[in-house]
Amino acid sequence: MKLCFLRPYMALVLVWHSGQTLSAQAPASPTPAKAPALTPAQAILKARLAGQAQRASLLGSEIHNADLRIESRFDDLLTTLRVVSDSKDSHTKVTRMKEETIASLQQAVTYYQQKRAWLEEQMVRPTFNLTQTQKQMISNDFEERIEKRVKQIVDLFKTFPKHEEFERYKATGINSFGGVSYEDSEDYRQNLRLSSHTTTMRSKLIKDIQASINQLDQENLTLADMASKAANPELGEVYGDEQRKNEQLRDVLKENLEAIKAGPTVPGRPVSGHEAQALDKVIKHSVDSLQGEFTLLFSRYADWLTAASALNTLRAAVAKP
Repeated sequence: MKLCFLRPYMALVLVWHSGQTLSAQAPASPTPAKAPALTPAQAILKARLAGQAQRASLLGSEIHNADLRIESRFDDLLTTLRVVSDSKDSHTKVTRMKEETIASLQQAVTYYQQKRAWLEEQMVRPTFNLTQTQKQMISNDFEERIEKRVKQIVDLFKTFPKHEEFERYKATGINSFGGVSYEDSEDYRQNLRLSSHTTTMRSKLIKDIQASINQLDQENLTLADMASKAANPELGEVYGDEQRKNEQLRDVLKENLEAIKAGPTVPGRPVSGHEAQALDKVIKHSVDSLQGEFTLLFSRYADWLTAASALNTLRAAVAKP
């Protein structure tokens, strides 16, 4: 994320978790005139500014690295789960792994949605000294993560078990009265177990995605009202940009909603009970690791907000004559 508000006489670096870094270099002086000596107060401010800029940069790097680790872990986790499915031997173990992974993905979506809503609140009643450019760039990052997480949820759901038609009973022999003995078909029972999970997950995802769409519609009503009451045209345009981003995200969610309604389409390879048990340990470890990475990411993000706010305040103080 580019943060383009650095003073021309100070070369600072500020990093956000998109991984992009921007250095502002002091332009060449048009004359060889010697700069006036700094007062003690100015020297202290400049020293504090440099220190705060370094802290914000380090925090931004930690956020970027944590984000990369999270993306890598999710990619590995989903790559593994997409290609496997349950068998009569594994019962519903693989499906339950997928349900737990979707729950983890949904937690991430909820967090990013909350932060986007918080940023909109910051536009009206700011508690941090962030520039509009910073707010919009952070909002863009959250939107990208929401879109990616929802797509991952949809892709994983497509690998859930599909309902299949099986005979409920199968013949097992001749009974003592000379008739045919029957018992429930294991294929039928297995299909019933799995399709029940799929139906429940489909209903939950449809409800959750529709709730997100409704939330975006409500946010746009609020943004439209904010735009109509904006103190200046520039701020009104900022609110308009947020509305357009909400509309784009809503369109993406609607496409994903239709994909969920269509149901599973990509069957995986059935695994044995032993293989499913071994895989379960790997998946649990990955999910637990992700929780730790998210805790670190959110903690560093909160620290970065405080550091960026302090940096902007110091920069304004240094700029004063």
